[in-house]
Amino acid sequence: MSLLFKYSESFSAFYLPTAIGIVLINWWGPARVLPNMFIIGTLNSWFYNMQNLWLWPIFGSIETVAVFLSWLLFTHQLKGDSSLPNTRHTVLFLVFGLFVPILFEVALWEFAYILDGAFSGALYWERFIRDLLSELIANLGVALPTMFFLTPILGSAKLLLNGTFTTVSRISIENKNLPEVLMIFLALSLMSFIISFDSFWFVYGLFSLYLAIRFGFGMAVLGNAFLFFISYLVPALIQHLWLKQNFVINDTLTNALLGSLLLYLFTTITGRVISDLKIAEEKLHEQNLELNEINKELDRFVYSVSHDLSAPLKSIQGLVNISQLDSSAEHKEDYLSKIEQSVSKLDLFIKEILDYSRNKRLDVQTEKIPLKLLCEEIIENLKYMDNFQTVKFDLEEIDTITISTDRLRLKMILTNLLSNAIKFQKRRSGEIPSVQIGWRANSSLQEIVIQDNGEGIKPEYINQIFGMFFRGQTQSIGSGLGLYIAHEAAEKIGGRILVSSAFGKGSIFTIEIPLNR
Repeated sequence: MSLLFKYSESFSAFYLPTAIGIVLINWWGPARVLPNMFIIGTLNSWFYNMQNLWLWPIFGSIETVAVFLSWLLFTHQLKGDSSLPNTRHTVLFLVFGLFVPILFEVALWEFAYILDGAFSGALYWERFIRDLLSELIANLGVALPTMFFLTPILGSAKLLLNGTFTTVSRISIENKNLPEVLMIFLALSLMSFIISFDSFWFVYGLFSLYLAIRFGFGMAVLGNAFLFFISYLVPALIQHLWLKQNFVINDTLTNALLGSLLLYLFTTITGRVISDLKIAEEKLHEQNLELNEINKELDRFVYSVSHDLSAPLKSIQGLVNISQLDSSAEHKEDYLSKIEQSVSKLDLFIKEILDYSRNKRLDVQTEKIPLKLLCEEIIENLKYMDNFQTVKFDLEEIDTITISTDRLRLKMILTNLLSNAIKFQKRRSGEIPSVQIGWRANSSLQEIVIQDNGEGIKPEYINQIFGMFFRGQTQSIGSGLGLYIAHEAAEKIGGRILVSSAFGKGSIFTIEIPLNR
């Protein structure tokens, strides 16, 4: 490439190794790229027949420092994202990743050529402006699309050793619009053989601008790359005399280069802004849908909470009124017992609401948790439940197990599952109610398994038990929030809860938690 696209008096002075070097250094860092750039630049001095030997390393250093500046400013100092996911990172790359390094490179290159006697100092600014414009066009046509399209691919394949990347949609075109896009690229290809570029360069840019406005940043970048390919690269590669004969270094050529560059830049920025607006619109739409769901859930939550809070309060109020009317001492203890039951039910419901709020509000905090100790703590807190003493708990399998996850949410999950196992025992003579807690793991998951021999779940309810305020029995004393909270807490830590049950025989709940948590 250095030999094919070397600087000369020809219009085809597009030095692509600089563009590729800028891409590679922002991907893989200075240590892997700069030595190669210096060797290539120094050897080019020989291939380009530079007369002064002492200028060879200087010539190689200019290109090397320019590529280094791109990495230093864009990736290292400004922490630029190599996948150019939004307007900010795109503009940072255009200014500090391309323009500043190339300005430095071309300015010093022209001095090096003057010192070598390639041309006189009087031609410095003419050469400088022409070569600066052509270099910027080459980088917009090669470096920018390469960074945008290939960075996420390398990042996903773990081959991005230096920069950062964001996975975003590259090009999104509906099938119905595909013929339109193909027609535009076909028209551009035909125009390259029919219309003189130096006179009608703006026509090419208008097609690219249309792609930017119509389809966004991805198509704008692809359009610019295609224009660069058919307008500059193809003629230079096949080395047609047509290019040299039709393009003479003059004001018309300089104006064409300047106009092309400005259209490239305008198309790039326009496409990026259009894509950012579309992304923002999609996010806003998703957030609106999410807010609508939250509002529906909140309405349902408030309605059910108000009902479930008022029921025990009304019960307490009624019992107090009756006890005031009934003066017999033997009934007082019965009234107080029923009031205590209502208060306990109210207290449990308030605790569940607090758990629901904490799960929604608090961030996930990962820590190492001895599973057996946590289960013993939960079981101790549940010992005041009815019929607790009849249940046998088996914790032998988790005796030495430690799990890394959020302690608060894991405790919510286990508390609800174990309390249900106690609550829904199957009272059958000759069979002791039991709850066995186990653990297993594979390459990506750790699983806590809770198995009981209780009442089990009817098949028609299996898919409903994790719904908010769902009760499987009309006489159930629970709020219907427990399993819903457990399900939400599991999702919050990146896991899920699976259930299998045989009605009348028992249930198995499996809590899956990713190992990377």
